[in-house]
Amino acid sequence: MRILTLREQVAQMVMPRINGQQLGDPVYWHEIEALVRQGLGGFILFGGTIEDTPRRLATLQDLAKVPLFIASDVERGLGQQLEGGTHFPSQRAVASAINRRSRKDQALLDTMLDAVRSESRAAGIHIVFSPVVDVNNNPDNPIICTRAFGDEPETVEWFGARYIRGLQKESRPGRVALLACAKHFPGHGDTDQDSHTVLPVIHADKHRLNSLELPPFREAVRSGVGTVMVAHLLVPALDPTQPATFSKKIITALLREGMEFGGLIVSDALDMGALATEYPAQEIAVRSVLAGIDILLHPQDARATIDAVVAAVEEGKLTHQRIAESVERIMDAKTRLGLFDKEQQRTKQPDYARHRALAAEIGSRAFRIVKGSGKKLLPIPETAGIACIVLDDDNNRESANAFLRGMQGLFRHVSFLFGTPNDPLPMSLANDSIRASEVTIVVLLSKISASKGRSGISKSVRDMGLDVLKTARAANTQTAVISFDSPYILEQFGNADLTIAAYGRMDGIQSAAAEFLAQSSSC
Repeated sequence: MRILTLREQVAQMVMPRINGQQLGDPVYWHEIEALVRQGLGGFILFGGTIEDTPRRLATLQDLAKVPLFIASDVERGLGQQLEGGTHFPSQRAVASAINRRSRKDQALLDTMLDAVRSESRAAGIHIVFSPVVDVNNNPDNPIICTRAFGDEPETVEWFGARYIRGLQKESRPGRVALLACAKHFPGHGDTDQDSHTVLPVIHADKHRLNSLELPPFREAVRSGVGTVMVAHLLVPALDPTQPATFSKKIITALLREGMEFGGLIVSDALDMGALATEYPAQEIAVRSVLAGIDILLHPQDARATIDAVVAAVEEGKLTHQRIAESVERIMDAKTRLGLFDKEQQRTKQPDYARHRALAAEIGSRAFRIVKGSGKKLLPIPETAGIACIVLDDDNNRESANAFLRGMQGLFRHVSFLFGTPNDPLPMSLANDSIRASEVTIVVLLSKISASKGRSGISKSVRDMGLDVLKTARAANTQTAVISFDSPYILEQFGNADLTIAAYGRMDGIQSAAAEFLAQSSSC
């Protein structure tokens, strides 16, 4: 602290984006290198490979006056960001696959978290923005959905705490290899809007917040979580005048003092539409720091953000003490991670093959029957005629390829047809295929992604699916509907004989779903 200038102290609080795929571009590398030489605190990493990206991040670390934080969104494992890393199931899929009353299942979950920790640290990552501890109690939530452990606070509390303890397992007394992050405080679950685009409003009263949204965060703090991410939300019951990101009542009074959280408080991405469409970037930065944010994540312009906060201190809008508090917490966290200890930076090569097998095992246990017992339909005979209708809400005809390969390998007579909003299902062909089959399977895919505006399906895709079920019912054939994304979609297809929620589209889950149809009669 004593050797850092005011500008260097403020720079420690700024964490812009770094694109792993572009680090080999000399122009882009020069830009990143210049930020590091200005004393930037760290980066949030998007993309890259497990071979190239860690090496380039290590070079940046060598250039830094103070070791860099490297953070990343790895809710579903390192493979979510870096090519070659392991893709693990979504949090909702994990919660479905793991019986928390089973010691064997608990051990399986802990092994998964060990894998995520070892891969992340080997890649040069120190903070994982995981777990999501929002309670997804709104079926129309467009951005949380299967990213959450579920829609009951007890489930979210248990899994959230387990993730935190597993990810932050001590490497030696007082040192951890990784910091976890509980997000999105004070709870992004009960909204039908996406903060990437607009500012959602949480209409719950204080009693409801204290009984549903806030308990998982309290449990996360008790579990020693290293960081908490604040969402861009308006929560009138807590502060009716300003978004949570700008609110001292929510950040300082509730989280820092009320919950006695001593770790790092991180903003959600500052370039998200919830704030960026309403406020100038410089104002966003200053008001966030004033409210108690320690790390300004993903600003539109890192240099301009530093300039704005430095100017606010020089003009008396922010105090030197306020900056020092955040920087001390940042230095404490970097020390806890061993970033000042070169020996602790050495990591073992992860066993990626073993981790992929582990991910497949967990994924194979994730899917659940939502409606119907399966006794009449399952197992489907190998010789049965099957009409498989794949409906993708995101115009991707390849999203169910793993499921289709599995079906082709298990059944002799399978016909496939596709429908998307841009390329509607050819109903005449679909009707012929259904009438010639004994079983009709409808596969639903609707990716949960930023700024999409929904995790459900469009009316056109829903109507295609309903038309398929109508034809199948008239032909007196058995029907099953599988959703590989949002489980809430299935409520619109209640007239099917069987509905199955998979909670994720990773290949292991898709392959296991095909095997389940062939080999099992219950799950």
